[in-house]
Order: sequence, then structure tokens, then C-alpha cells
Amino acid sequence: MSDEQNTGLDFADVLASSIHDMKNSLGMVLSALEEVVDTESGRCNCTPEQVAQLQYEAKRVNDNLIQLLTLYKMERGQYGLNVDEVDVAEFLEESYLKNKPLLEYKGIGLDTEVDEDVVGYFDRYLLDGVVDNVVTNATRYTRDRLKITAEEENGWLHLRVQDNGEGFPPTMLGRGTGVEREGSFGAGRTKLGLHFCALVAGAHHNNGRSGYIELSNDSELGGGSFSIYLP
Repeated sequence: MSDEQNTGLDFADVLASSIHDMKNSLGMVLSALEEVVDTESGRCNCTPEQVAQLQYEAKRVNDNLIQLLTLYKMERGQYGLNVDEVDVAEFLEESYLKNKPLLEYKGIGLDTEVDEDVVGYFDRYLLDGVVDNVVTNATRYTRDRLKITAEEENGWLHLRVQDNGEGFPPTMLGRGTGVEREGSFGAGRTKLGLHFCALVAGAHHNNGRSGYIELSNDSELGGGSFSIYLP
């Protein structure tokens, strides 16, 4: 990406809000460790639920750092998009295996539905970050099920992550990041993940079309649905 990518963001505001969010996550991790580690023996007396929470918070911090670094590079025109032909079924299987421990700890089932011959043309590293971010967040809001589907749709690759939670707030629904309708950063939710996903989608171009994301509450499971469309 030779030209500077215009994200439409004030990076300083995103950075400040994200640091605050990561500080809260690290605070929860430290507090939880104090509860589960025996100060005399040094042994960890933790339940699977506590392990899952620690893993979730640590993963959120890691995801945030990756997203901030990518956003920074894109803002400065320092990230070169690396588009390859990708076997989507294999790509989603690798994503599932990476997230399997967290899903099992939290008792969440994940189904994938994709034709074996579906091929996508995208930056594998960036899209892996998108799917990872969406699945991690979905584990927080779903009841107990997730579903990922992928299909070719009128020349687009449509990747969709669905849950059976309560769905997205009305102000976040529709195409884009949802932040424009939501207003300023705050309330402990920086929307960094959605900014990241929208930027990754928009960085993919083909035949005059750019990728985009869309949020809806028409999940087949009865909850929220995150879609990313790549040309």
C-alpha cells in the first residue's frame, strides 16, 4: 500500500481509548491471579471458568496490540497488502483450532459451513486478525453457540460470524463500522476491533469495488451477525 491509508480516525483518540481498555483487562488479569494463586505454596487453585476468563482478557490485550500496530502502519502507508489465493475451508479450520481452547473452556459450540471449493483472494494475515477478533468478542456476548459461514455471493466472498446472544444495539446496525452512528469512544468500548475490521475490508479492492463489513441481528441462531464482504 504505497499511498497513506485514510482511515478517517483520530489515531491519538483511538490509542488513548485502547490503552484504557487494555489497562482494564490487565487489571482484571492481575486481580484474578491474586485470587487463584496461593501466596504460600505458589500453586494455582483455579477453576476452568477462571482460566477461560484469564485467557479471554489476555487475548483481548494481544488482539488490541496487533490491531493498533496494523492501524498505525496503514495510517503511515507502511503496510503492504499481501493478497494471495486462499482455500477458505482450510483457513477457517485453522482459525477454529486456534480458538478451540477458549471456546471449550467457555462451553461454546462453533459450527462452520463452507463449500470445500470456495477460494478467496485476500491478505491472510489481516483476515485472520479480523476473524480472531470477531470470534473472541462473540464468545463474550453469545449464550453458547457460534456459527461461521463462507460463500461466494455475486462476485463477493461473504464471511459471516453469527451468535445466539442478544444481538447488536440498534445504533450499530448496518454497513460500516457502527462508530459513526454510535458517537464518540467511551463506556469502556473503544470499537477498535470494528475500526480494524472495516479498515481491513476496505483495503481489499477488485474491479473498482472495495470490501466492507455489515452488522445485523438476522443471525440464523437468533442473535447478532457480523459480515465481511471482500471483492
